[in-house]
Amino acid sequence: MTMRYHLLYSLLFGVSWLQVQAQPTGNVNYKLGNVNYDDGAQRVTQNVWPQATINNPNVLELEVRVLSNQRADQYTAIFNLTQAGKTTEETNGLLQERATAFKVALKGLGLPDTAIFFDLISFVPLYEYEVEKKLFSRNNVEVPKGYEIQQNVHVAFTDGAQFTNIMTAASKLGIFDLVKVDYTVDDQEAIYTQMRTQAVQNLTEKLSLYETQLKLDLKEAPRTLSEARSVVFPLDRYSSYQAFANISTEEATEKGKTRQMYKPRTQFYDKVEASDADVVINPHVVEPVVQYFYHLKLYIQLPGPKREQPKNAYFWLTPEGEVVPVAPNKQ
Repeated sequence: MTMRYHLLYSLLFGVSWLQVQAQPTGNVNYKLGNVNYDDGAQRVTQNVWPQATINNPNVLELEVRVLSNQRADQYTAIFNLTQAGKTTEETNGLLQERATAFKVALKGLGLPDTAIFFDLISFVPLYEYEVEKKLFSRNNVEVPKGYEIQQNVHVAFTDGAQFTNIMTAASKLGIFDLVKVDYTVDDQEAIYTQMRTQAVQNLTEKLSLYETQLKLDLKEAPRTLSEARSVVFPLDRYSSYQAFANISTEEATEKGKTRQMYKPRTQFYDKVEASDADVVINPHVVEPVVQYFYHLKLYIQLPGPKREQPKNAYFWLTPEGEVVPVAPNKQ
């Protein structure tokens, strides 16, 4: 299953900046609705826990929430190449030259041909306006001036540390648009199986506690089970804020004059906290991870109070209108 990745980079960087170890994501994060660059902080607030629901009165409800933090087994970075030219031959030739050079650079990093895929997005003409003068009118006429080709390059890699080298190779070839980084977890069902197993174990311990400590007789009580599961990607868990620090973008001005100050706007990975979870698998994580959620709910019909069975009573109505109790015959 393909999964989206994390931490935002615009790829408008210098080579020295790339020496820092990076966590990949893509420029698409700037366009997401959960990123808001208003002044102050903007945190992700969506409710990510799945809800297992049971609507039945007079029951004992038991539930377990399990959170599992998982690293990716493979990443896929998507870069966009846009090339313009005066003719179709020139445009296509320039694009292929850049694409080939990028592929050679990636293979130099140890990536095989199967890890690189070129996806043609568009090939369209470009237009400009010329003024057309007539005797009593003046019109702007659209005329072709060249062509534009857009192509995406998909790059798959398994080691997150490779991403810095991949970005460096891209920047040297004038490829500055990292669209996004997807990532894949190989066996998602195995993760849910582990979560389900631990949820059942936790639920069994709760039942044992209620039966021994609260003296509840639940062995023969009717039971119903409900479960729900979901997953959250790092790209969905980035919050934005405007930095408190001020950075000057102008030289010192004369005394008494105002100098514009630049306040950086940035983001941080705001993972789902484990405060609502009963069980956490892989709780200690440093990098952004895929977070899996599992909710198990059990309800047990509680036995009602014991009621005494009513006893039958017999009466004889005499001709005089008297009601006389009569003992039933015992066979």
